[in-house]
Amino acid sequence: MSNIRLVLMYDGAGYFGFAEQKEVPTVSGELKRSLKKLLGEEIPIIGASRTDRGVHALGQVVSFKSGSRLSANDYKGALNFLLPSDIRVLKAEEVGEEFHARFSARGKEYCYSIFEGRDLPFNLRNFSLHVRGGLDAAAMRKAADYLLGEHDFTSFAQEIIGSPIRRIDAIDIVEKNDPMGRVLEFRFRGNSFLYKMIRAIMGTLIEAGRGKKGPDEINEILKARDRKRAGATASPHGLCLIRVIY
Repeated sequence: MSNIRLVLMYDGAGYFGFAEQKEVPTVSGELKRSLKKLLGEEIPIIGASRTDRGVHALGQVVSFKSGSRLSANDYKGALNFLLPSDIRVLKAEEVGEEFHARFSARGKEYCYSIFEGRDLPFNLRNFSLHVRGGLDAAAMRKAADYLLGEHDFTSFAQEIIGSPIRRIDAIDIVEKNDPMGRVLEFRFRGNSFLYKMIRAIMGTLIEAGRGKKGPDEINEILKARDRKRAGATASPHGLCLIRVIY
């Protein structure tokens, strides 16, 4: 029995998230259908991250076990032929029996993109949140600093299963010039993230960038452990899973 690890890239705009659901398209659903066509049987798959509806990935990791004699390279070529064009296998390899895409992960890195300008460029329409008014990037950086380290992130989670304690190791903000405006990329790295946690953080940081919340309020919001104290949940299409850390 081989244990296969895949690294996937996908445009999440046309999917109801990664996790399989009945009667709606999902990334794992498409992958399972393609594996069944290839191997002639249902193959359970494990994903490192249950990305939400509309969220993208450049480095989602999936693992599954199979008794097939296909090589890892065979899986890559065959699946890219069978999968829809908005889901690609970037890498396939055979790994040790103990590897588990979810439980072996030590951390994840996500990026949330904002386009600031009057008109949203066509190529960014599904991948960046469009903000027309100016944002104070310095205020957003100061606010983000309060989130670093280990905290109870109840105020930034829509749903909590298990402990609300999470650790954020870095929030890097990268500014890029575009002929039509400015792109702000917020890169989050941490051990794990609660359901819609990054999008809730982004909604709060946007309020700080607009002057609606002072950067120092972030610490008070954390301590309150109350979702109503934080900002709105930012749209999913600006979020992308960059990589899973093992």
